[in-house]
Amino acid sequence: MRFKKHLLGWLAATLLFSSQTQAAPLVLASKSFTEQHILSAMTVQYLQKKGFQVQPQTNIAAVISRNAMVNKQIDITWEYTGTSLIIFNRIDKRMSPQETYDTVKRLDAKLGLVWLNPADMNNTYAFAMQRKRAESEISPPSRKWWQK
Repeated sequence: MRFKKHLLGWLAATLLFSSQTQAAPLVLASKSFTEQHILSAMTVQYLQKKGFQVQPQTNIAAVISRNAMVNKQIDITWEYTGTSLIIFNRIDKRMSPQETYDTVKRLDAKLGLVWLNPADMNNTYAFAMQRKRAESEISPPSRKWWQK
């Protein structure tokens, strides 16, 4: 019974003080390229509409952003599973997108980082050049790599 009294007193005090304090703004970091700026701006607007205060930090290098996340200096960032897999976790094994996501989610959980569900977009890179140049200067006609 005595334990319950102390617990209820602690809970009441916690609720009293927490209701009088305002949560610190969420710090959202973005890297220094257009896609990140757009995603960050959309996220800031969404979170503000949901009632959160947001403090954007833009043009942050990937390694700095990662270290800041691990050290709890930023709260949210858009990150790429491939970057986390290869750069931060130093894994160069070829994996499917789902395997990559599952792997970084599991490894980063050990650091206290949480991966939300993947966004419904694709950030696959492709190599592009003029066909005439590719055919004449880069690859002999028998090795048309762009058709593979």
